[in-house]
Amino acid sequence: MSSLHVAAYNNTPALTNSEIVLDLPCDEEYYAAETSAAFFAKGGAEAAGHNGVAFYDALGELLRTNEKRQKRLNLRNSHGSPVNNDVDQPLTDLKPSTFGCLVLINALHNYIWETRQRHHGKVWTNEETEKMHRHIEPALKAWQMAWATNPHHSVERPNPFGIGPLSADAIPLLDLAYVRLFVNLSRSREKFWQRDWDGVVEELAHGNGIAQQAEASQVGKAESDAVGFSDRSAHGALVESQVTASIDMCGFGPAASGEGSGMSGPSTSRREQHLRKAAFYAADSLAMSDKLGVTFADFTSRELPLQSALCVFDCAQVLAEWMATLQDRVGRYLGILGQDSVDLGQIPAMMLLEEEDVKLLDKVREILASAELKLNMNLMSDAMKGVESPSQPDSHGSFATKILRLIAFTMDKATVWPVTQLMARCLETHANHAQARAEKSVTLSG
Repeated sequence: MSSLHVAAYNNTPALTNSEIVLDLPCDEEYYAAETSAAFFAKGGAEAAGHNGVAFYDALGELLRTNEKRQKRLNLRNSHGSPVNNDVDQPLTDLKPSTFGCLVLINALHNYIWETRQRHHGKVWTNEETEKMHRHIEPALKAWQMAWATNPHHSVERPNPFGIGPLSADAIPLLDLAYVRLFVNLSRSREKFWQRDWDGVVEELAHGNGIAQQAEASQVGKAESDAVGFSDRSAHGALVESQVTASIDMCGFGPAASGEGSGMSGPSTSRREQHLRKAAFYAADSLAMSDKLGVTFADFTSRELPLQSALCVFDCAQVLAEWMATLQDRVGRYLGILGQDSVDLGQIPAMMLLEEEDVKLLDKVREILASAELKLNMNLMSDAMKGVESPSQPDSHGSFATKILRLIAFTMDKATVWPVTQLMARCLETHANHAQARAEKSVTLSG
């Protein structure tokens, strides 16, 4: 819960990573034993410790992933060999328990927070930002591979193997970690803690959380690419473990710079490119929620898991901010995206939108279309049962407005965690700001 407070409100963790001196939890089958006799029948403490590892060692193993990979590449280059099996070795040999995986992804969230705290009040340089990305992004990929080593892990709810929800709980936190790595939401989450919804939106739109990070252009990009972490490097192993597009790295590739695109309109800013990278992760996470029938797309569910609620909330706001930023740039040429009829395959859209913009807008369209279809099916079902349905989200507005209202509607229906009601109010406020911003964008003079 401490790390969830860090992610949700930017509160200082009650327990920092360096203060944890315990081993990771053992496999679930051992601590699930109902009696001591049953525990000893499974092999007792010796068997339970077969994959035992100290928390600090496991976290260090993940955080050294980039360093180890670089050493392998240097070794290969020194031998002048184009192929070396050592380079293709797994990113990690860790095989933590399900609970251990959940502990480690929370620890990586804390690590991201601690890294940023060391720069509190300072402007991030290009080199520092790229260094953080090169350090933490491979660690997240290594965590993915460790999670995938357990054949009973699944993103589905309920778990098809009957081992409980912990493996599925960890995946929204992974999605959230990728988003948080590229967008610093600390200040906006402090505003959320204060129940200052307008302040949350203001920080997203004009705060330095995104702007500072965006100042890192492509400095260090060559080194990052050389390390070999392409956008598909970990995906193969995850597919084999039936991990779906939620953990797909399709948003990982470097954002298109727009150079040489022949644009006659305003060019894409570094801030927008950086935001777009995080928005790809956010869109993938929301799309996977839809495919699995959980989180924001499940309009009949009142048991939205807390980890999922937190992830959906952040993903919605980051995706909406990217769409609003794009709208600011192209509004006076294309009108309101998502509200006005625009052919993205024709001029002037072709001159203003980069290929990555179009791909991401298509993802947003798919998310909205699928969610609205499910919403209409639920309305028909309620009507047949004679049940009065609550008022539906307004479908008029920009893409950003629509997705914020849709997710606010779902948050309102989730009744287990009271914080989801606060998230709904915040998203409604954000939606109103997004629509006003979109309408303003079409009236701005060149």
